[in-house]
Amino acid sequence: MTWLLLLIVIVVLVTGACLSFRGRGAGSESAGIPSFTPNPENDKVILVKGWNEAEIHKIIHDFTETYKNDGYPAYTIEPHKQSEDLYRLTFAQDMQPQLFTFLVNYLAYPFDLDLKNRSIIVSGKTTLSSGFEGIDPSLVGKKAILYIPENDQDHDVVYMQTESGANLANSFTELKWRKVNDPRLSNDVKNLIGGS
Repeated sequence: MTWLLLLIVIVVLVTGACLSFRGRGAGSESAGIPSFTPNPENDKVILVKGWNEAEIHKIIHDFTETYKNDGYPAYTIEPHKQSEDLYRLTFAQDMQPQLFTFLVNYLAYPFDLDLKNRSIIVSGKTTLSSGFEGIDPSLVGKKAILYIPENDQDHDVVYMQTESGANLANSFTELKWRKVNDPRLSNDVKNLIGGS
């Protein structure tokens, strides 16, 4: 009888703890996702060069599946083919800034596609909002580009350069933008941006 009572108490405590953790409101501040109000007139766009059409659709599908239950506001990723291996991705429903940053990185480093002997170039463009955690409030409303830094070895960081010349980086271990001295902006990214 004592064993049965002890087992019931343990099951109740473990179940309660699991439900409490799970019910923390995905998408809430406690879940680590900054608050965000979607802007249907947003100007977010990502240019990506180096993937073919089937690969772009797989990347978008895999990314959406990866984050679908994480509490981010609803979004759609609309690919527009610009040339054989150049795509322009737009977001009619907007996209939470942290997730937008993740997508810039994911397009460069998808999980299940071979990167050997390939050159993948990715750049996001947006007008900054307060949803970009860690940016100076004076940068809100400024235009910026997001990109993978030149000679990236970490594969978990995205850089940003604002129209006012501020250079920032967001490491996915910190999830906040911080100033950097070296923008590490490659000529490939400059050409991609200049050609759009």
